[in-house]
Formats: sequence, structure tokens, C-alpha cells
Amino acid sequence: MERREFVKRTGIASMAGIVTTFGLSSFTSKNDDTSDTRFNVKDFGAIGDGKTSDSKAIQQALERAAQVNGTVWFPAGIYRCHNLKVPAYVTLLADPVWIFHTEKRGAVLELDDDEADCMLDITGSFGVRIHGLVLRGIPEAKKQIHGIYLNNPEHWSNKEDTIVIDDTKVMDFSGHGVFFRRVWLFIVRHSQFMSNKGDGIRLLGWDGFVTDNQFSGNGGNGFGCDDCGATVMFTANRVEWNRGYGLFIHNGDDWNVTGNSFDRNHGAGLYALKVSAATVTGNVFRRCGKDSSYLAHGEHSCQVMMEDCHGISMTGNACLAGQDDGGHGLFTPQVGFIVKKMSHSVITGNTLWNGYMDTMIIDEGEHGEDFIMKDNVGCAKKL
Repeated sequence: MERREFVKRTGIASMAGIVTTFGLSSFTSKNDDTSDTRFNVKDFGAIGDGKTSDSKAIQQALERAAQVNGTVWFPAGIYRCHNLKVPAYVTLLADPVWIFHTEKRGAVLELDDDEADCMLDITGSFGVRIHGLVLRGIPEAKKQIHGIYLNNPEHWSNKEDTIVIDDTKVMDFSGHGVFFRRVWLFIVRHSQFMSNKGDGIRLLGWDGFVTDNQFSGNGGNGFGCDDCGATVMFTANRVEWNRGYGLFIHNGDDWNVTGNSFDRNHGAGLYALKVSAATVTGNVFRRCGKDSSYLAHGEHSCQVMMEDCHGISMTGNACLAGQDDGGHGLFTPQVGFIVKKMSHSVITGNTLWNGYMDTMIIDEGEHGEDFIMKDNVGCAKKL
């Protein structure tokens, strides 16, 4: 039906009613309304004053929502809580507040127990959506506590997990911001993972879409995949100032690393180890290799490192050397690319103008069949 005819038939008042029905005002419904699918945590007794423990009230809201595959709404406030078990097919929703620094704005879930395992436990929580929340940990906690934790220690889920994290901020946890341990299908987008002691996100799993996020200042890697990671679209993310690698992929395949900015990571912006059938295209690597001397793999300061990889296409990337903001610190990296044990792969058409301090490419050899590395151009940065 044409919009003009629709308005003519229904009237402006009806249109206003439609807008009201789907507006956030609908989240004021009380929890005794059995026909509703949206539940305000404050209706279950949550206070959100930054002092009161709200775990019990929030858990009750989550369990009530689980009965109807519904949504739990968090008004702005600071909710002290821990070890919240999120049921399957439930949405956690708040108005998102995007701020670069680790400030507590909007609807904040603040960890209140330094012996907890996590803030949100999404193990077995198929179809969960987390949207608009800020999760804040206890960075000085002595044990590893993760922000969002999917924990399958031995076996994979019997079907796709289908987790979505959107417009969410996860910061200051003593473990990983998000730990996907044997996850099968996930989406992470428009979110920020900052100042966690571990990785911004640690992955063991496959079938992921990681788009338009910021991984900043984490104590480990910005995004780390150890042991197994496959079929991941890693696109348009900013990965900066992490004390490990920007993106670390160990033992995986079918990665599409496209259009990202890797800036001032202590290790390489990208370290791919035993990765196959992947493309690395259209990324910028800037000032990486800030200080890789303490890393376990002990590589030179570099923008990109690839080792024992097969079926890789790396083309159309740009690199730039530099120092800390404000003209402080050492200029890095010393090397543009470091490659070793490559086969059936192409590294070509990349530009490293002012992209390194000493050496454009270190080829450590031991390659297999059909490895082509040519037509990469650049120059060392002159001080």
C-alpha cells in the first residue's frame, strides 16, 4: 500500500499509536502483566544506586523473561552484581552510551565480588542478545574474572549458540572482556572492549562476525584466537594500544581480515600462526611493535607476522611507523613484515611508505610450494 493511502485510511492518530507501542515507554510494564514480554529490572527490586547488591533482583527478571523469550530492560544506573546466569532466548537491553574512556555512564553492571567467575554467564544461552549495556569489572582482582563468559570446557554446543553483542562496552575485567570457549556462531558489533587484563575478546570457536568494534588498551591481545578459530569476518574494527598483539590467530582457517585499523599495539598488529585459507586486505598497520620484547613468541618489532600459513592472500594493506601520541616514546616498528614457512600464498601490492624503521621485510625462509612475495613497496622512516 502506498504510504499516502495508508495515512489516509488509518489517520495520523493511529500512526502515533504505532510509534508509542514500539517506543521505550513500553518497558514500564509491571512484572505481574502475564501478557508482556518486556521486564524492567526495577520492577523486581533492583536499585541501581551503585551501592546495593542487585544480583538477586536482576536474576529474577532474567528468569521471568525466560518464560516468554522476552527482554529485560535496564534503566540508567549502576547495578552491583555478579555471576548472572542468562537464560536462552533472552535479550538484555539498555540505552547505549558510547564514551571512549572507562567512565560509568548509562546502564552499568558493576562487578561486586572479586571471587566471581564472570559478570554474565551465557553458557548454553542460545539466542541471547546483549544490547546497550556497560559492564565494568574489578581490574585488581587476583583471579581471572571475565565480563561475558561462554564456557564449554570439553564439548561444543549441540546447535548454533547464535550470540549477539551489540552497542555494549566491556571494561576493567581481570580476565578477558569476552571469553567465547567453544562457541558456534556469534555476532559482535558496534561495541568497545577496553582496559581488560586479558584479551578484549578471547575466542575458541567459529562462525563469527566481528564488525565496527574498538579493542583498546587491553593487557593481552585486542582479539585473541588460540588453538582453533575458523570462519570469522573481522571487518572495520579499530585495534589499538593492546599489550599483546592486535589480532592473534593461532590454528584457524577461513578468516576475512578486511578494512581494520591496527594502531600502536605492543606486538605485531596481526600475528597469524598456522592459519590457512584467509585473506588480509585493505587494512592499515600503524606504529605497531611498540614493545614486543616480553612476548612469549619473542618476535622482532613488526607490523605483521605470518608463520606456517597456507593459502593466504595478503594485498592492498598500508603501513606507517611512528611513536606515542604527543611525540613521546620510541619510533616503531623496526620491521614491516616477518614471514616464515609459507606455502600457496601471495603477499603482494602492499605499501610501507615510512612503514618501518630498519627493514621492510624479513623472510626467514623454510617455505613450501608456490609462495609469492613481490611488488611490495616502501621506505624506512627518517628521523
